[in-house]
Amino acid sequence: MSYADASFQEAYEPQGQNNSMTIDEMRILHRTALSEAESKRTELRLVLASRYRELVGSSDEVISMKERAEELNALVVALPELVERVVQSADASDAGGSTETLTTDESPFKVGKDEEESSLVAVRSELSRLPREIHRCLDDKNVHGAAAALISLFEVISSRSKSYPLANLLSGSKQIPDNIANSPLLETQMRMVYLHVQTLPTRVEKLARRVLLQSAAKHGGARGTSAALSALDLLDVGSQKNAAPSSGPSPYASRSTKLIDLYYESKAQLLNKLLNRLTLPTSVSAADATSVANAAEFILSKIVLILQYDVILHPYQIFVQRNFPVTNASENDATEEMKAINNKIVNDIMSSMPRFDSDLLKSKASRFLAAHLPLIRTKVKSVLMIIAGTTASKLGQIRQSLYDKTDGIECMNALDSSGVCSWDEAVSGMVDIRVVSHGTSFAPAVDSGKLSIGDNQGVAASNGHNGQQLGSSRRFSLWGALFSNTFSSLVHSLLTTSFHSVHARVVSTLRTSLARAPPFEYMLPHEAHRNALRIATDLDASLRKVSDDAHELLVHAEEREESERRLRQSLYVQTCEIMGRLLNELRRMLLVKQKEEDAIKELIVGRLCHLLKFRLASLPNLLDPKSSPAVLAGLGGGKSTGMISLMELSSSFDLADDDDDGLISIEEAMEAMESAFSGTHFDGAEMVRDTLLLSTSQSGAGDTASGVTNRTNGSFAPNKHSSAPQNVTLAELALLSAKGLRHDASGPQSALGTVQSSLDEIVTRCFKGWAQAALSSPLKSFRTKLRETIEVASTVSDIEWRRMNGLIEKDDDDVLKEIHDPATINDDLTQRQKIVVGHLSPHFLSYLLAVAAVLNRSICPADSLPPVPSLDYAKALGICFSEEEETVNMMVTIRGSLLGEAVSSISQSLKEEVCDIHGGADKELLKQCSPSSLIQLLMDVKFVNRCFFERNQNGFLSTSDFVDDSRGIMTNLSQRLSESVNAAVEDGLSIDRAISERHSQVFVSCGLFLSSIFGEDDRDKNSSLSDSVSNGVGGTSLLLSSSLVTNPLASSRRFTLLPIQAEKSLTELQLRGRYGKKVREEKESNKDVSSGNALGTGFGFLSSMLSTKTR
Repeated sequence: MSYADASFQEAYEPQGQNNSMTIDEMRILHRTALSEAESKRTELRLVLASRYRELVGSSDEVISMKERAEELNALVVALPELVERVVQSADASDAGGSTETLTTDESPFKVGKDEEESSLVAVRSELSRLPREIHRCLDDKNVHGAAAALISLFEVISSRSKSYPLANLLSGSKQIPDNIANSPLLETQMRMVYLHVQTLPTRVEKLARRVLLQSAAKHGGARGTSAALSALDLLDVGSQKNAAPSSGPSPYASRSTKLIDLYYESKAQLLNKLLNRLTLPTSVSAADATSVANAAEFILSKIVLILQYDVILHPYQIFVQRNFPVTNASENDATEEMKAINNKIVNDIMSSMPRFDSDLLKSKASRFLAAHLPLIRTKVKSVLMIIAGTTASKLGQIRQSLYDKTDGIECMNALDSSGVCSWDEAVSGMVDIRVVSHGTSFAPAVDSGKLSIGDNQGVAASNGHNGQQLGSSRRFSLWGALFSNTFSSLVHSLLTTSFHSVHARVVSTLRTSLARAPPFEYMLPHEAHRNALRIATDLDASLRKVSDDAHELLVHAEEREESERRLRQSLYVQTCEIMGRLLNELRRMLLVKQKEEDAIKELIVGRLCHLLKFRLASLPNLLDPKSSPAVLAGLGGGKSTGMISLMELSSSFDLADDDDDGLISIEEAMEAMESAFSGTHFDGAEMVRDTLLLSTSQSGAGDTASGVTNRTNGSFAPNKHSSAPQNVTLAELALLSAKGLRHDASGPQSALGTVQSSLDEIVTRCFKGWAQAALSSPLKSFRTKLRETIEVASTVSDIEWRRMNGLIEKDDDDVLKEIHDPATINDDLTQRQKIVVGHLSPHFLSYLLAVAAVLNRSICPADSLPPVPSLDYAKALGICFSEEEETVNMMVTIRGSLLGEAVSSISQSLKEEVCDIHGGADKELLKQCSPSSLIQLLMDVKFVNRCFFERNQNGFLSTSDFVDDSRGIMTNLSQRLSESVNAAVEDGLSIDRAISERHSQVFVSCGLFLSSIFGEDDRDKNSSLSDSVSNGVGGTSLLLSSSLVTNPLASSRRFTLLPIQAEKSLTELQLRGRYGKKVREEKESNKDVSSGNALGTGFGFLSSMLSTKTR
């Protein structure tokens, strides 16, 4: 059965079989039927539409045929009467000639009659010749020749009869002599010729207007334009062409003004038509991008030719010089005969037109340019933005092409090769810079609140440059007026879009990293380092790529210096703005605290900012001080007027900062910027809105922009109920206002220095918060134990204290008997007991070991590497180090933050428990403590002093006030405790030596852990544990004979092993081996099974999956 038979059988199957179809098959059948019905409906609609169009067209043709038939019928009906009149006239002429005889007395009358007959013959000859000449001119598209022939014909007709109004109007009203008598034959011929040519003036006028609506550079040149203008002037029934020149200039002035207005109105229509064609779709696919770009380039080339030839060059030749090139041949190659013919053509055309006022023409042309150049530039910018969004590589080609067609050498040679005038002469005679400057790039008055850097500085440079060239020959350039600043502004817009995209991508990646981060206690250091390194590396690569692409595609060859200057300035400003936005985003991320013990955000953001300090290798080139707007404005011939200094911005910021916290809200920032930039052409509030990407409705809320996250099941999610306040710092404002601010060339107040100092502040803040969260749990245990120790020391006796701490060598029963014996006095007991110095308090040592453990599990091997390869590299990044200083790496940063938090927390805890309200040691509390407890506390305090302020070789993250406060608290407390111990015991020197020995024992036994945070100390290595210190009282040792007993400590997890990337591949290879072995065994056991067996196919499919995963 054939395919057709099968289709027929399916179509006519019994409907009962549909019950056996599945639901999916029924749905497919339903969709197919609907689709076929819709296609048939569409086909029918198209057929009906085409038939309707044919019917309408046929009806129009029928109506036109009816009108022509009626005209022909009228002529045919009039023919018999005309023929009869001709016959009667001929008969009368023959009869008169046969009967009349002339005498010698009648000879003068005969002579006059002969002249009359010759005149009639000449008139009839002209009536026969001129219509043919008119049609020949129309066939050749010679509108001037046709118009001149029409005027000659109408003059002939009007000289013989006043019965034809159109002929009388176009030829001018002349007085007809009374003795002129037209024969019936002449009357008939004039009537027939008039009826034949009465519609030709309208046709010639349409042709002339059509010529004016075309580009003269491509169609006819100046000759065609002048011919069209002459034809329109000749056929203008309202013009007073026949008025004598001596009667006054007013008739000629009205004619000339009317022609100039008509000419420029036609060119305005032509430009508007091309601009409408230049409108491109908002979304262009990549496949159509090239064709769209080529079409836009073609239309732009047409517009440039119209502005050059139709608006400036040809009007100057026609209206001012009254001379124009007739042919494209060079003047030197033309022969004398050709020159004579060309001069005759020019004289014929120009003699029919009035004189034109050159000042009036210059004013008209300048106003025309002033009105249309901004429209063209706006349209060009919108089109170029669409092209740049789809095929940026085409943008450089369009720019080069437009420059070649405006200011290129070949273009200038073509404009100067007319042989009548040069381009410079035409520009000087047609363009008034003061009129054209309004609305073009030459204007000094600019709205800089919304102005791009390319426009602003381009205007200043153009003003200064053109001001120096006012006396030069070429003061106007289409490239400078239309495309130069347009492309510079386009570069800035493209850079703005690119930098916004880079900023959004960086922030999105950071938020994704924060959302996917594990809980704080499970965060591995190498994972945090890897994520932060990826973000920093991607940001640097994106900045470098934007810069490279901009230099490659958007720097023009012929004006490389100027475009390079503007491009570097735009890159400088855009880099400052993106860094200001990014710093603001990172800082405000830290303002919302999700959980007190959770510092994932601080850890990742701190690592990221630390890497941004050293990994953004593209910043020195992008933030080159020589590329700043202030410096480039001076190099371009202008001055950095209208720009403010950092001091002025700081003054406005301080006035807005009421609470002196270094932060102001967005509204206060707008007011401060308005105040700082008052008197300049910058809009401070608009600058803040644009650079921070704020809309007018988004001034108060910013859940998304603030980067607020919320902990949910071990990950972060946006929190809609809490958001960070929108505020800025002075450094961020200094970066965001880079287009109007004068940065220093180097130092902390330069753009690069401002970025580095802001990153330093964020790093310090992040790791300070991270250290507080990381040490919160050990700190709670430390404070609890310290409080219990102080309470016990102030409530029990000395012997009880020593017994509780294992400092008595007697049995507990003997000590208790002595304590409860009423005959025993505590003072005597104290004298009889040996003063023994115990070990360091466990809570002090455990807290320091916890700090070391946090450090060891929070770093990876990469943190110990130097962040910069050399000192010169660091200086290029704006990081100032002396040769003696060491570059701060991540290890130093994390350790410094932990040390600062540890010493601050210990000193504050001791201050709360031991010191009074004035900050000194509480004397009443110390009096209540026993001597042994005072010695123990003194040993602990001195150990803290020795660790943090003597042995500490690594320093703190920042030597701020809290370090000095902690040092003061610990020093004051140590002195008071020493005084109390000296008052309670006799040999204080032995106590100090014993305490020092105990400290050495701790450093030796726990040096592996403490050296990671405090550094190595050779004095502890050389100390001997076997030496005994005599107390001077009983000659016995103050140290216990037993060594320091320490509990087994958990592993510090100094370097957690990184996951091996090949582990997964190895596992897959092992699995593949197992599956392969199983397949071979099955093949051996089932040799008869074909290769298409389902089991074999299944294993093959799994093998292909494994191979795909392996690849």
